[in-house]
Order: sequence, then C-alpha cells, then structure tokens
Amino acid sequence: HSLARAVARAVKRGAAAAQGTSVYDDEDNFLALILKDKLEGTECQKKLKEYCENLKETDKELNKVYPKLKDICKDKDKKCTDLKAKITGKTGKCTTLKTTLDTIVKNSLPSDDDCKENERQCLFLEGACPGDLTENCNKLRNKCYQKKRDEVAEKVILRTLRGTLEDKNGCKKELKKICLELAQESNELMKLCLYQESTCEKFVSKRKEKCNALKQDVEKALNNKNDLEGKCLLLLERCYFYRGDCKDIQKCDKSSKSVCIGYVPDCDDLGVECEKKNITYVPPGRGFDPTEPEVTIAEDIGLKELYKEATERGVYIGKSYARDTITLLGLLIQDESFKTQPNEVEKCKKVLETKCKELKEHEVLGYLCNKDVASKNGTDECNALGEELSKRRLIVSEKIKNKHLFKSRKIIPWYNLSTFLSNSDCARLESDCFYFAQDQSPLNKECDNLKAACYKRGLDARANKVLQKEMYGLFYGSGEAWFKKLLDKVMKQCAKHKTASDELFLLCVEPLKAVRILATDVQMRAIFLQEELDKRRDFPTKKDCKELEEKCKTLGKDSKKIEWPCRTLEQNCDRLRATEKLKHFLLNEHKDSLKTPDNCIQYLNKKCHEWPRKGNNHFSLVCVFLESTCKIIVEDIKDRCKILENNIKISNVTGFLEDNRKNIELLGRDCPFWNSYCNRFSPNCLDFKEGAAFCIKLKDYCKPFYERKLLEDALKVELRGKLNDEEKCNPELKRYCTVLKNVNNASINGLCKNDTDSKPKNDEDVRKKLCKKLVKEIEEQCKTLPAELKQPADDLEKDSKTYEKLKKEAKDAMNNSNLILSLVKKNESNISKNNSKSKDKKNVVSNGLQDTTEHVKILRRGVKDVSVTESEAKAFDLVAEVFGRYLDLKERCNKLESDCGIKKDCKALENVCEKIQEVCSKLKPLKVKPHEIVTESTTTTTTTTTTVTDPKATECKSLQTTDTWVTQTSTHTSTSTITSTITSKITLTSTRRCKPTKCTTGDDAEDVKPNEGLKMSGWSVMRGVILAMMISIMI
Repeated sequence: HSLARAVARAVKRGAAAAQGTSVYDDEDNFLALILKDKLEGTECQKKLKEYCENLKETDKELNKVYPKLKDICKDKDKKCTDLKAKITGKTGKCTTLKTTLDTIVKNSLPSDDDCKENERQCLFLEGACPGDLTENCNKLRNKCYQKKRDEVAEKVILRTLRGTLEDKNGCKKELKKICLELAQESNELMKLCLYQESTCEKFVSKRKEKCNALKQDVEKALNNKNDLEGKCLLLLERCYFYRGDCKDIQKCDKSSKSVCIGYVPDCDDLGVECEKKNITYVPPGRGFDPTEPEVTIAEDIGLKELYKEATERGVYIGKSYARDTITLLGLLIQDESFKTQPNEVEKCKKVLETKCKELKEHEVLGYLCNKDVASKNGTDECNALGEELSKRRLIVSEKIKNKHLFKSRKIIPWYNLSTFLSNSDCARLESDCFYFAQDQSPLNKECDNLKAACYKRGLDARANKVLQKEMYGLFYGSGEAWFKKLLDKVMKQCAKHKTASDELFLLCVEPLKAVRILATDVQMRAIFLQEELDKRRDFPTKKDCKELEEKCKTLGKDSKKIEWPCRTLEQNCDRLRATEKLKHFLLNEHKDSLKTPDNCIQYLNKKCHEWPRKGNNHFSLVCVFLESTCKIIVEDIKDRCKILENNIKISNVTGFLEDNRKNIELLGRDCPFWNSYCNRFSPNCLDFKEGAAFCIKLKDYCKPFYERKLLEDALKVELRGKLNDEEKCNPELKRYCTVLKNVNNASINGLCKNDTDSKPKNDEDVRKKLCKKLVKEIEEQCKTLPAELKQPADDLEKDSKTYEKLKKEAKDAMNNSNLILSLVKKNESNISKNNSKSKDKKNVVSNGLQDTTEHVKILRRGVKDVSVTESEAKAFDLVAEVFGRYLDLKERCNKLESDCGIKKDCKALENVCEKIQEVCSKLKPLKVKPHEIVTESTTTTTTTTTTVTDPKATECKSLQTTDTWVTQTSTHTSTSTITSTITSKITLTSTRRCKPTKCTTGDDAEDVKPNEGLKMSGWSVMRGVILAMMISIMI
C-alpha cells in the first residue's frame, strides 16, 4: 500500500502547487525572499544586480529559474522603487501577516490551513521583516510541527484501541496494556499514556465523528468508481483499523452485540470493487510463524510505516528518552491545571494529590503513591524536584549551545538556523525539551530554536532528497568544471520539481547556493552515517543491514571516508544473510545437523568440501567461520524450538485435529502448515518431548489427507491442459473416471464418486467439486509460481554456461595429459562385460538399460605404486568437478521441470518454462568411452632361403638365424574401488646375435649380424603405461 500512498502524496503536492501558484508568481514576495531586508535604494539595486549576474552563468536567458526574472533584471531600479513600502509599510505584507500571526499563535494548535498558508508567507517575508515576524513565525512553525507529531501519536493509539472505543472503561483497560510497549516510542505517546483518563475521553467522544467520516468517504468513492483506483488502499486501510468501532444501532441485532461490531458494510463493497481492479489491502504485521515470537503491537499497527510517512512530511519522530521519575514528573507538572501553583515543588505535590489514582500502578511512578495519595517517597521526590530540574536544564542548555542554536537568548530567524543535526541529536534534545522546558522555563528560547531547527532539517531533507535523487555520484569533486556540471544538473531538476514544495522553490530560485547546500548535505549525511557504522557495522542486525546498506549504496558514491566501513558492513551483512540462508537450507534437509554445535560442525565440514566441487559458492563465507556460524544457528534453533513447543500448546492443534480427523478440507488447511515445522524442527530440537509427541500424532491425523493428496496430484498430471477452466475439466474428468472404472483402478477412481456416509452427493457433484478444487489450486499456483521460478531459472542458465565452459576445459585437459577416462560397458543384462559375475546389481533395471538416476561416482585415483603427473591430477580434479556440477544441474532441472508441469494450464509460466526447458534439453554429461579388454594375437613368420648357383665358387655356408624371445614383461594393474580391473600388458622384444662361424676361406671369424629381428612395443617404450580410471556413471 506504500505505492498508493506515494501516488496520493504526489497528487496532493500537485494540488498544493496549483493552489500556491499565486504565491510563487507574486513578484513582491519573490523580491522579499531574495533581498531580505535590503529593500530600498542602492542596497536593493546592488543586491538585485548581484543576483541577476550570478544567475546569468547558468540561465543566460533568465527564464528558467523564475518566469518574471528577465523583466525584473532588465528594470532593476524601477523594481526597487516603493518595494519597502509594499513589504513593510502599514498596509504592507509584513504588517498583514503579523496581525494574522498574533491571532493564530494564541490558539493551542492552529488548523491545517492556517499552518500551510502562513508557514509559506513566513518563508517569503520573515527575512524582510525579522523584527516583526521572527518570533511569531517561530511559534507558528513549532505549533504546526507539534500538531503533526501529535496527529501521528493519536493515529497510533487509535489503531491499537480499535474495537474498544465503545466506552471509556474498555478504552482504559486496553490502553494500560498497550502503553507498556508503546509509551517509549515517542514523547507524545508517553504523554498520552500518562494521561489515560483524558486520552480515552477524547477518543471515545470522537468515535462517532470518525465513523461518519469513514462512511461518507467510502460511499463517495463507490459512487465514483472511475477514480477508485487511487483511493482503494487508503480507504481500505481506514476500514481495517476503524470500522471495528463503528455500528448503526438501528441495523443491529439487539440479541447479539457482536453483529454490530465491524459495521460500515460499504467497506465490504469497497473491498470487492477494489479486488476487481487487482488491488488488495495487506494489513501490517507478519504472517503467523509458530517458531517466532508473537507479533508486537508496533508491527501489528504498522508503526514503522507511520513514522516513515511522517518523515516524508518533514517530521522525524524518535524514541522517548524518559526513563526515570524526575523526567516524568517534569512533564506532569506542565499541566495547565497546575499553573496557579507557586513553584515546581508545589506543582509536583498537586500532581500526586490529583493523579495518584491513575499513577499508583505505573511501572515507574507507582512507588510515589500509597493507594490514592502521595507516599513518603512521593513527598521526598517532590521536595528534591526543583533542584534536580535545574541541574538537568543546565546540561540540556549546554548541549543546545554546542549545536549553535543559542544566541543571546533570542529566537534565531528560520534562514539562519543551523541544521547540522543528526536524527539522534534531534530525538535526544527534543525529548529533553519536551520534559524540562515548560512555560517560563530558562530553556524556552533554546528549545524553541532547537525544535524549529529539527523541523527545518526535516523539511530541507525532503526537498534535498528530490533534487539529489538523480545526482548521486556527482557530489564528489572540485574545480570549476565540476561545479558547472552540478549546477546544470540542479537546473534540470528544478525545471521539473521547483513548485512541488516551498523548500524546493527556495532552493531553485538560488541555484548557486543550492549546489553548495546539496553538496554539504551529502557530506554531512556521510559523516553521520560513519558514526552509525562505527557503532553497528561489526555486529549488524537484519534491521541494521537493511537501513545502513541502503545509505552506503547512496552516499558511498560521493564519500571516500565511508568506503571501508561500508565494505565491512557489507561483508558482515553478507555473512548474516548467508547464515540465515544456510539455516533454512539445513532445516529443509530434515536431518539433525542443527541439534548440537558438534553435529553442525561435523556436518558442515563435510559439506563445505563438497559444495565448491559442485559449483555451489553460496555458503563459502560461512564455511570460513564454521564454529561461530554453528553457534549462531544452533542457538537460534534452540530458541525457536521453545517457541514452537509453546505455540503448539497454546493453539490446541492436537484437539482440533482429533475432532476433525475425517474432515479432509480442514486437514488440508492445517496439516501442510504444521507438518512443515515438524519435519524441519523435530529432528533438531533438544528437550522437545511434547512437540515430538505432537508431531507423531500429526502424522496419524494427517494420513487420510496425504493419501488423498497423492491421488489428486496424480490426477492433475492426467488432466494437464484442462485445469485452467472448470468447463474443460468436468467433461475430461468424467471421461477419465469412466476409463478408470472400466480398468478397475480403485485408487484414483475413489475420487470420482461419493465416499461419505453423511450428506451423500451424486457422482457428478463430486466430480464438479473436485474439478473446482483442482482448478483453484492451479490458479493459486499460477499466481506465485512464475515469480518464484524466475530467479532459479536465471541461476540455472548462468550455472549451465559455467558448466559448459568447465566441461570444455576438462575435455582439453584430458587430451593434453593423455588421460584416458573409461566407462564400464554393460552387456544386455546391464552387467560389466569384464565382470559378468559381479554381484553389484543394484543399478540393473528391467529394460536392460543402466539406471541413470542415482549418482555419479569417480573412483579413487590414489592407486599404489602408480606415479601420476601434475597434468593428469589436474585433469582428474577438473573432471570430478564437472561430474559434480552435472549432477547438481540435473537435479535442479528435474525439480524445475516438475514445477513446469502445469504450464499448459498457466500461460504466465510459458516464458520461464521455455527458458528452463531450453537449458535442460542441452544439458549433457562429459563423454567418456566404454572400457573393454580386447586381446589380439599376431604371429609373424619370416623364412629366408639362400641358393648358391655357382658350383665352382668357394663353398661358404652362411648361417642366418632369427631367434626372438621375450626379454621383459611389464604388467600394471589399477584396481578401482568397485570391482573392475584393468590390465595393460607390454611386451618388449630383442634380437640375439648369432654365434660367429668361420668361413671356409680361412679368414678370421667375423660377426655375422643376423636380421635385426621383429620389434614389438606398446604405445611408448619410455612410458608404456595406461593410466586408466574407471568412472561408473549413470548417464
């Protein structure tokens, strides 16, 4: 609903701009704003000339800043004539405004219209008439500022008291409870809680007025449905919080009061009409989680959102710092009814005399009262009050002086107020002023300046934010070119937004000053952020991360000082998020890994080695800090287990399920909810006796529901493409039920007919009801599933690209290292050809194919006495990672493709499911060759015949022999961790020199070299070893 609020605010600002056109275009007002008290003679001409010349640097035509500026600058002398009389004369603008303010500031709180118009006039005219206007303008602003703060506090109380404002007693009873939590949320809430009698009296009396206003606004909106879209959320919010106190006695059932509660039936009609426009109001707070503490009142009423809205109106509301007796008494004695008392001591005694009836049960002030009168402690505290207040006021005064907001006990003009204050400065000092600066207090002037400065700071921050929004990253620099670039950007922004608020107009009519203000503001915010980071960056909470990371992202572009503190914060927040993510991941495994720190460390030690090999680096940061991570998670689980067990007792779920164990619809509402918590937490909870007993009973109670759900899910698969419309579903279900009946499928067929003894229905009604249910379930899935699948689909695509890249690297590494990876080839019976007697048949399936759904295993490579080169080792590691990633991607594909099963019935899923299908269809494992042992024998016979044909020649017998034998056999055996064995046999051959023979010629014996012989070798004599790794893989 924040979007609707933003739209509404934009409309209001536009309307305000339109209404204020006469003010912004008033030439005298403009000159008074620019010239301040230099309104006549040469001073006026000189200042106007200076202003015009400065503007020509950025606006040569003098038409961008102010429409009449060109004429003003052309005729400066004439414009200064009689200007002072028009502004400060007896009938001048200042005189008129002074008279108006004299009347308004006498009222306790001015109206919205008084504030809006007169604050604007003060903005334009205060500088021209500081003596006449500064004090009253300060009073007006502070009253208007306080009015805005009071309105927020009243809205908070009204939201918490909804449904209890019928009478004052019911209101007071409820207010006592809520004040215990809410009183510290602001100074104004503390005051409302201290004055409970008057608070309830006020709200009960205004109940009817608020109800009538709500009824009229809703009726008006319903009568003009064309403009309903922009009003839906705001009106539905009012209906949610306030209709509980509205009722029409004439339309009540007098016999039952409850019928009256929640009247304003038009709110129901409004909800229907807004839903037609796809607008639904979501109340503040969070959904019920039985492992989390009860929702706080602040969460239930949307306090944070209310304060955020106030900030956008220029009002920052911080917590109250009232913690002790003196502070609270300082507030109570400011009551108008005690003004007649001479001093603070007497006022205090009068407070106890009149209010002890209310205060006697107060957590801080209760000890001051004895029944309905002051106790001795009360009297003592009152006697010491004056001195204590004086000490504290001196301390507060010094703090305000340090903020440059004290000047000779005078009110500082609006345009001279220092706004170098942080949120905590304003919250702390405003709180001090709220309790210690009553009328005639020495602190009055200082506190008036402080409140005005905090108000101005809020309004300026709102204006600065509009201009800075598109300028972050430009404020860090120096030099003329840098300044010119900033100035041009300011001019562009002002062209769009200058009339959106008075403060924006003020900035835009002096662009040179605006640049300095905006740049200084960014640097000051960076300094305040650094102070916050120094306190919270090392051990941030979720809230700290959300708030401070956003500020770092915005301001880090323009400040080097906060770069490293912001990096530290980011790192610690990343670790916090990873720890939270890890906790849910481990809980969803339904194991006892989080039961004790030792369980956690032991389990994560193993997982932290596995995850990187699968490309899962989500938990790398927490894996570095295992012990601290486990300690944080286990402690959190321990706390959640206690809360879960307590909520199981309080909610009486067991009794409810016992009474409704045959009601499938009610079981379907409660069983999935509670079962999810039992599955995740029961294995991880120590001392969970009652919770564990409940979880055991839950399985029994929910068995009928899950049995039926299993059948309905199977039916959804059969009816795919027909579940987007009941008209399509009904005939298809009827046809399918007929088929089931014919084949005697009793299980799913049971869904097609009436199976209840009470309230019997005919089969057609049963089928229609079933179709209606299935279609609604698909419709609900279709609303959320496309968004839920978007990120997983993007991650899948990204990880798939990484996988393909690694697969190529693995393939290249295998080739470069001569690494041979082999897959055991199966025979018709799915048994290794080389090990047909293997007893490991668990992966054999009926169709003779290898079961590819279990896991990928890479066998141990540390084989004894085999030296492995570095390249082979790297290739092996790479291949191992590739197969790990493949398995992970395949599992994710199976899950996502299953989720996409309803895509035929959900058009919104088409795009994301096409993306998933495209990625998953291309997913292929690393290819490896089947491994077989092939024995091949080759026999070579060489015959040499020598014939001597010359009979006369000297006969010489030449003996030529070939003798080949095995000189070395090298056998290398690599045995895998399963059953397969690879044997590589390398045979080396050599030739023996024959014994020398003597020739008949009588010459000396010479060596007779026979044939060099047949040489047989493996692929390489130097390295004839095949490194074979058996990879049993299901592909």
